[in-house]
Amino acid sequence: MRTQKDGSSRRNALAAGAGGLAALTAGVPHSASAAAPNLDDPKDFLTTVAKMRGATDGSIAMGWITGQRYAIVDGRAIPMFGLLASTFFQYTRIDDLTFEMRSFEVAYFTDLVTGKLLERWENPITGIIIDDIPQTRMGPSIVPVKPGGFDLSAVPSMANLDANHLFRPAVTQGDDIWITEEIKIAGDAPAPGVPPFRYNEMTTYNAKLSDLAKPGLATVPTSIQYQSFVGMSPWLGMEGIDAMNMGRGSGRRATRVEDMPAYYLELTEKYHPDVLNDPLSVLHGPREG
Repeated sequence: MRTQKDGSSRRNALAAGAGGLAALTAGVPHSASAAAPNLDDPKDFLTTVAKMRGATDGSIAMGWITGQRYAIVDGRAIPMFGLLASTFFQYTRIDDLTFEMRSFEVAYFTDLVTGKLLERWENPITGIIIDDIPQTRMGPSIVPVKPGGFDLSAVPSMANLDANHLFRPAVTQGDDIWITEEIKIAGDAPAPGVPPFRYNEMTTYNAKLSDLAKPGLATVPTSIQYQSFVGMSPWLGMEGIDAMNMGRGSGRRATRVEDMPAYYLELTEKYHPDVLNDPLSVLHGPREG
């Protein structure tokens, strides 16, 4: 049986653990001599990516989104259920052109009407009732991050897949900067009659150049837009139907667990208390794959 720590004790511990980052980021004045990163320089670009996706000082960061998944059937987008997810990150600089990124993800499917955890679902295409709704917990994984993208050849679980990740060139307008990452994964059909595995994801991060120009900041406030186009998971009961699964979501990057959505914290405290009690231990636990 899992035991949970008192909520106030956990939050106090998290606040104490975040103290170093708070001291680093609070009250740093904007220097007149500070300059925005040179996004044409690979080192500056990679550092910018790390500040927007996580933190360059080894602190834990989280990127959360809330959104929906749709079935794409005959060119129509049919809403299926909601999505509430967060990925936890820790970046360690290896050299000027490489960070090591540790990460894991915990995600939930939610009811389109109530927004609550999906526990019984009627497939809107087939009418089939699904009672065994999975939760998603993936990782931890360790991936080298370079200016061009993730080095997925270093991930054991990707060994037999055609897997590619890249960062698109930064787009700037006024004080805004956007960086989009793309991941494409393809695998052979696991069995006769089963569609081949396909996964396509595009995530865009938006921050302020003025924040990136402030000296001493290891991380900057960042918003997130997420889109995906993937094959249908077996639990959805879509065998024999020509369909794909489209996802979209929006959210933010956070540096404190308590700044994530309240319902996400409620679900995770119930089902994955170790994630909230000691995310650093989870990140450094047994590696997935």
